[in-house]
Parts: sequence; structure tokens; C-alpha cells
Amino acid sequence: MSVFNWSHTSIKQKIGGLFVLLLSFLLCVIVYSSYKIKRIEKEMREVAYLDIPLNQIVRQVEFIELEQHLQFEQFQLERQRGHQARTPHQQLIFQQQKLKNLLDRAVMLIAENLHSHKIVLDEQDHQDVMRAIERYAEQSAVFEQHLAQVFNRQSLSEAERANMEAMAKALEYAENTILQQLRDMTSNDALYTEQHEEDFLLVSFLLGLCAVVLGLLLTVYIVRAILQRIQRIKGEIKTLNTSLDHGEAFAVEVAEQVKTNDELAELEHDIKVVMSRLAQEITCREQIEKQLLTLATQDKLTGAYNRHKWDEQIEMQLGLAQRGGYSFGLIVLDVDYFKQVNDQFGHQVGDQLLQQLVKQLQQRIRATDTLFRLGGEEFAILLPMQDIDTTYTLAETLRAQMEALQLDGLPAFTISLGVTCYQPMDNETAIFRRADMALYRAKAQGRNCVVQQLVEE
Repeated sequence: MSVFNWSHTSIKQKIGGLFVLLLSFLLCVIVYSSYKIKRIEKEMREVAYLDIPLNQIVRQVEFIELEQHLQFEQFQLERQRGHQARTPHQQLIFQQQKLKNLLDRAVMLIAENLHSHKIVLDEQDHQDVMRAIERYAEQSAVFEQHLAQVFNRQSLSEAERANMEAMAKALEYAENTILQQLRDMTSNDALYTEQHEEDFLLVSFLLGLCAVVLGLLLTVYIVRAILQRIQRIKGEIKTLNTSLDHGEAFAVEVAEQVKTNDELAELEHDIKVVMSRLAQEITCREQIEKQLLTLATQDKLTGAYNRHKWDEQIEMQLGLAQRGGYSFGLIVLDVDYFKQVNDQFGHQVGDQLLQQLVKQLQQRIRATDTLFRLGGEEFAILLPMQDIDTTYTLAETLRAQMEALQLDGLPAFTISLGVTCYQPMDNETAIFRRADMALYRAKAQGRNCVVQQLVEE
């Protein structure tokens, strides 16, 4: 599972990857702990098998050194008094021999551990201690020979006494140096061991902390990735529901499907595909509805609204007017001698004439006015917010323009128009009958004229 396609992995793989990562950190902690424990164990063995015995030897050497110092002082006192007793000398030699034996034990102990590779800390320091002990042994042998020679004499000169004291001090200094080296070496071993323990605890804590922090970060990332997918899916479903509730079309961008193991990504893509198809279906349905509405409300030949639309619009205008403070005008017209046009020029020319009539009328009325074809060559125009005078003026203008109109391929024609306006207590039948009666009177007056009527006769 690559880091680069982490976002395309399945939920199971995400959680499994997190689990593997945490186990890897745990394994690192275990391996590091094992390594450190073995390292500390070796150091503790060195402390147990070497440093502790060396410490015991150091304490014994210090005790013997003290006894040796006392014996040497006693020897000097005896020599000054002229006594010939050999006991102090013998005791001094005996203590010196004990000291040499202890130091030999220390050398053997260090050499044995060096040979068996049990010393892991400050190997060079141990070798330096061995060489210092060997030099001390040589100095001690020289001192014993000199001491034996001095003891056999009856008297000592000041120079010999000073030389012997200098040799004793040098030997004592060498002993103290060796003891200090042993102390430093054992204390350093303990310090190193303690430092390793602290490092072990610190690194273990840091590894554990890194595992916890990284685990939390990855957990938050996985949860956020899942929640973001879910929120997007919920948003798309909400958009779909809103569009369905309002019956509106909606745009859905469907990206090319990327090969992925993420179940939520696949679900999101599938939902987008379904929504895209549904959007196409809604768009097609709206187009079909518009076409059906056009067929249901518009005249197929001329494009003007038909009688079905007339019934709807006249009812709406009457409802507005009956609420008060509103009026509208109505013009009913037809083409003069239209039957003769059909008989003389043919129905095709008659149809073209009606089409041009509707086109010319629509260009000359307001956008709020509505033109209807009620049947044959009869048309009606509804004029919202117009009184009888403005309605009559528009009707006269239309009549004059149609009379003056010259169209290629079509004969000249005129129109007759009946005009009325809304009156209180009007209904659809009453207002249309007045306009129709006005049209009838216009035809009776010779056609190509406008007649208005506000009351029924």
C-alpha cells in the first residue's frame, strides 16, 4: 500500500495500514529494548565479575597500605633507636607481599576478562591499569631490595635515609595512582550503565510517543477522509432531493472514474452517475413539458396563444379586476373577406397571411399584451392596465398599419376590430360578447374600421 494512493485505498486497507504502522513502531520498541537490555546485561556482568571484585581489592589494598605505612614508620623508629629486631622489617615485607598478591589478583582478573572479551566499557583504561600495576611491581621489587640492604647495615646516612623515604613516597604515590585508576574505572562503568539505562528509557518513551502521535494523526486523517466523503455524498443527495422537490434541473460533473479500492469513492462516483442520468431525464422531461405546454397553449399555424390559453388568461385578468383598482382592455378582430382570399389564392396563401398578421401584431403590441387565435381568422388581444381610450387608440393604429401593409407574395388585406373594457360585474361571457358585438358592428359598417362598446345593447 503506497503513500501516494493512500486516498484511493479501501477503509479496510486504511485501518489495516494504521494497525501495521503501530505494530511496526511496537516492534521497533521491542527490538531496541532487547538490544539495550543485552547491552546493559553485558555491562552489569562486567560490573559483577570485574568491578565489584576490583572494588574489594581496592579496599584491601587501602587497608594493607595503611598497615604498610605504620610498619614503615615503626621500622624507621627501630633503626633510629639502634634495635636489631627484625620484626618490623619482616612485617613490612609481609605486608608488601600481600599488596603484591592483591595487585597480581587484579591483573589476573583484568587480563582474564580482556581475554574472554567480557569487558565492553573502557577497555583501554583496563589495559592502562594493568601496565601501571606492572610498573608498580617493578618499583616495589627495587624498594624491597633497597630496604633489605638498609636493614643489614648498622647505621644509615642522611642521604640514604632521604633516598629510602623518597622511594617509599614514590611507591606510595604509585599505589595511590593505581587505586585512583581502579576507582575511576569502576565508577565510570557504573556511570555508563546508568547512562545507558536513561537512554533506553528516553528512546523507548520517544518511540512510544511517536507511535501515539502518528497513530492519532493517521486516525484523524482517516476519520476526516471518511467524513468528507460522507459529507459530499450527503450534500449530493440533499441537492438531488431539493431539485426533485422543486422540479428543477441540476448540473452534475462526473469525472472519469479512477481505479480505486475506496468504497466511499466508488459510492460517490456511482451516486454522481445516477444523479447525472437523473438530471438528463429531468432536462428531457422539462423540454417535453415545454413542448407539450406549447402544443397545449399555442396555435400550431400562427404561434399565437390558443383558446385554452385564452380561457386561462381571461379568468386571471377578471380575478385581478374584481379585486378592485385594476382594469384591462379587450380587442377582438378578424380579417376582412378572408374566405375570398382562400377561394382566390388558395388556403396556403391564406395560412401565410394569418401567419404574417400574427407576426405584425406581436411586433406592435406591448410585451405584457397577449394575442390569441380564437378560431379561423378571428383573434383577440388582452391589454392589462389599459382603459377604453388607450385600447381604442391601439386598435385604430393596428387597423391603419395593417391596411398600409404590403407583403411580397401576399394580397393586401384589412381587419375589423371590436373594442371594449372591463366593467364591474363582468364575467368572461359578458366582456367577450360586448367585444364580439362591437366587431359585428364594425363589419356592418363596411369593415376596415374600429368600433367600441362598453354596455350591452
